Amino acid sequence: MGFIEKLKLLFKARQPAIDIINEVKEVKAGYKTVPFWITLIGSALSLVAALQGMVPASVSLVATTALTFFYNVLRGATKADTTAQKPLIQTTEFWLGVLGQVSAALVALKQGGVNPAWLTTASTAVGIAMAAGQNLAGQQPTAK
Repeated sequence: MGFIEKLKLLFKARQPAIDIINEVKEVKAGYKTVPFWITLIGSALSLVAALQGMVPASVSLVATTALTFFYNVLRGATKADTTAQKPLIQTTEFWLGVLGQVSAALVALKQGGVNPAWLTTASTAVGIAMAAGQNLAGQQPTAK
């Protein structure tokens, strides 16, 4: 293969590479989105409020679980039309889920426990949301 053929091949391969880069750029990193900050700040405020005794532990648990649930599903839907997908452990959805579980554990320890049924339900909801978000993110882009 001569130099000219290599240059032609480079220009042919250039467009698909540019298309992939543009698709990855379309989806902002999770920490650059408003829903991420709403979830993070809301979860932190509910944790602080519960640790200070301003709200019951169950209220903090429900607030953190609801915020995490909606964030995971929303991020999955946002990522549905992209071809690139990060491994689960590298996503903000995973780390906000971990934060929610750690928050629930801290509140439970500080306030002498949380009803086990509430804790089980919250953990299950976060797990379902993470699975749903990953499933949505893994969908193939639709033809345009």
